This record gives sequence, C-alpha cells and structure tokens, in this order.
Amino acid sequence: MRTFSWLLLVVACGGSEPSSPAEPRPDLRIVAITDLQGYLEPCGCTSRPLGGIDRLAQRFTALSAETPTLFVAAGDLWLSPQAHGPGAETQERWRAETLSEILKELGLDALTPGPADLREGADRFFAHRERLGAPVVAAGARVGEEALPAIASVSVGDLRIDVVGLARLDVDPLPAAREALAARTDRPALTLALVVGDRRLARDAAMLPEVDLVILGGLARAEPLAPQTTDGAPILHAGRQGQGLLVVDLRRPSAEGAWLDRSEWSIATRRDALDDEIRDLEARLEAWTREGRAAVDVDAQRARLAGLRTERDRLRVPPLADGRRGFSARWEELDPDAPRAPAVRERLTALDRRINDHNRTALAERTPPPVAEGEPHYVGSDACASCHAPAHAWWRAHPHGRAYETLASRDKQFHLDCVGCHVTGYERPGGSTVTQLGDGGVLRDVGCENCHGPGSAHLTAPTAATITRDAPESLCVRCHNEEHSDRFVYDAYRATLLVPGHGRPVSP
Repeated sequence: MRTFSWLLLVVACGGSEPSSPAEPRPDLRIVAITDLQGYLEPCGCTSRPLGGIDRLAQRFTALSAETPTLFVAAGDLWLSPQAHGPGAETQERWRAETLSEILKELGLDALTPGPADLREGADRFFAHRERLGAPVVAAGARVGEEALPAIASVSVGDLRIDVVGLARLDVDPLPAAREALAARTDRPALTLALVVGDRRLARDAAMLPEVDLVILGGLARAEPLAPQTTDGAPILHAGRQGQGLLVVDLRRPSAEGAWLDRSEWSIATRRDALDDEIRDLEARLEAWTREGRAAVDVDAQRARLAGLRTERDRLRVPPLADGRRGFSARWEELDPDAPRAPAVRERLTALDRRINDHNRTALAERTPPPVAEGEPHYVGSDACASCHAPAHAWWRAHPHGRAYETLASRDKQFHLDCVGCHVTGYERPGGSTVTQLGDGGVLRDVGCENCHGPGSAHLTAPTAATITRDAPESLCVRCHNEEHSDRFVYDAYRATLLVPGHGRPVSP
C-alpha cells in the first residue's frame, strides 16, 4: 500500500492534462520509467535541466492520486552504463541507496533490471533490491546462485496485473518467459511485459499471445518512443534518466481483442510524418512540372498528394467503441518549472553534503599522474596575467573563471562526476584531482591551460611554439556534450571566446 505522508501533493503541476473533461477516469493508469541509470538530478549546465527524482516524485504523486496506478521501471535503474572510475564506489552506492529509498516510498510495483545493475556483483544487487522492496523480474536470469522470477503479480485496486520481465542479461529470456506465462492457472486483468534489450526483443515479447502491453528499456536513445502498434501488443518507451514520465491510461483493460490507440501522441507523430511526406512530394511535383515529365506521372502523384492531405486533415483521436479496450499514452517532460517534492529535495541536499564530506577525506591523498621528464607542467591561470592581462581579466569574469564556485555553492566540489569539468588539468599529468588543485589552489576553475595546454614551457620561453593557440572541438566536447551542455555548437561557442585581448587585438 502506498503512503505519501512525506510528499507535498500538488495537483496543478507540470505536464499535459490526464484527459479532456469529457473523458471518464481511466480504469487503470500505468506510469513507467526506463533506463533511469542512477540519475538523481540533472547537471546544472544544461539550458533545460530535465528530470530529477524530486520532480519525478512530485508528479507521480499527483498522477497516482487521480486513479488506480501501476508504477514500473525497466532498464538500468541504480547504475549508469558508464562506470565513474576508482574511488567512486561509495559515492555511487549511496546514490543508489537513496534512489531505492525514494522509489520504495513512491511504491514502485516492479522492476526489470539492466546489465549495469549487475555490474557490482550479486551481494550489492540483492542489497539494492531489498532496499527497493519491489519485485525484480527477469525470465531466465540468474544473479549469483539465485534465479530471478519471471513474473510478479501486482494488485492495483480490484485488478490483478502480471508483470513479466525479459532482459538480455546472460541468456535469451524468451523460452523462460513463454514457460512461465504458459504455467499460469488463471488469467489476470492485464499482462505487462518489461523488456530490456533491443527492438527485436520487444517485438518478440509483443507477439507472445499472453502479453497485452510492452514497456521497452535498454535503448541507446534519450527520446521516448510514441506507441508502436503494428503487430502484437503495443510497445512503449519512456526515454532515459527520468527526464520524463511515460503515462498510459487504460480503458477496459480486461476486454478481449486488439487495443484501440487513442493517444494524441500517436496522432501528432503520424501528422508529422505526413507533413514530411507532403513537403517532399510537393517539392518533387514542382521539379517534375518544370522538367516537363509525362502528364500521367504528374497527375498520379497529384492524386497521391491530395490523398495525403486528406488523411492529415482527418486525423482525430478515435472514440472508444462499446466493449473495446483502448489506451491513451503520453510522455510528460519534467521541465525546469515542474514542482519538486520538498522532502525529496532535502534528501538530495543531505546526500550531496554526505558525499562531499566523505570524498574530501577519503580521496585527500589522490594525486595526479606524474609529469614525464622534459614535459611542461601546469602553473595556473594567474601565471598568465603578467603578459596577458586583458585576457586574464576577461577570463576571470567569464563562467569558466567561476566554474569551481558553482560546485562549491551546492556542496558538489568533491563529487567525482562533477569536478572534472570545473577545474584545470583534471587527472592529467601534473594537473589536478578531486581534492588537489595545485599549490594554493591555482588549478581551480576552468583555466587557460585547459584550452592551451600546460604553461610552464611558455612561461620560460613565451613563443608560439611553446603553447597551443587554439582548442579543437574534441577537447571542448569532453565537457560540453549533449548531457552537460545541450546548446553547445563548437563554431558558435568558439566565436564568443574570441574577444579583444583574447584572440583579437585590444581596441586603441
């Protein structure tokens, strides 16, 4: 039974409305997350910091208060596929534990894990599972000596839902899933398949006659997928890292027969596809007319164009026929304005401080790799000021020159997944580490030497040959990538750095 005593329920929160006023309350709502990957909150460098477990908790609380709700997850939950390297074990364990505790409070009903969740071994996996308190299903999979169950039965209101898990972990899950489904002695109101793998596995699961709906995780994409309803059970995907919630409202889920897709999402996706096809055909018709193509060809294509326009104009959400089951799916983005659950926000703040305090001490002796004999070493940006005063003054006022403080103000300067993009020469020979920033802290902030290379040789012999004049895109995207800097365009960004005294002459 779910309890929300520590969450502030806000009904007027972000996301689209669950249904129009004319629509009756759904008989069952499914809320799903896929490939959360241990993601608790977004990096603050993005223009639209999407997601965050505090936003997710607040929105889920509102959604589940409206109607009976099943809450499920598929794909890597506790851990990211990219390991954070030596020294991050404690930090990542605490993050996973906090995530489990929050999802348990929210009442997660079932999980099918991804391969990263098994990376730390059976003991850690089972500890996370116990803390989560939800069934973990994966047909045919073994963790250590234990075989994971294929199916979990969940009661939501008066409905029994069977959740079957199919994940590509160590064996093909389809035979075990088929066997478990066939062994059931009675039929539930709904059978939901949580799939972790590729689209082929999802299609195979969708074709199992007992399966009614498929939630697909494990895709290497951030964007959610509109419902796929060509054959078998509908397939849905919720994106990754909790940047939004997949919400599926069901009517008459126990009815027989094919589903009627009543999603505005599906209509919009089809409309966009038709618009592309119409624009392409219009352009070709214009070219064919100029070229004098045979009239019969042009006439036939004009008739096709008219048919596409008619189809587009007639796109509507279909009414639900008597006795037929239907669903309406949507993806709700958790945008910067989405309300946050205050108690969850407080828990994340406490976690940040706990990690900071631990890493400050535990990693205090972590040193950078040594500088090879004869190679230049880092000297810090202040060493550049005597010869490059305008550039140094400009840099100090630039966000690069204040990068470290953005972490320190949030108790994140010792977080291993943050600090590397806020200091100079991180883990480079003679550079900085999570706790060591050069003598007197001269390597804090994103300094000159991140772009121009270690400066000791240039300090001794200030010639063009002893310094790197320009920073290639490959260097910038180590930090300015899609996850951390979603608006980054190298040429445009580079142009903003070329100012008087830094790449351009100082005005007289």
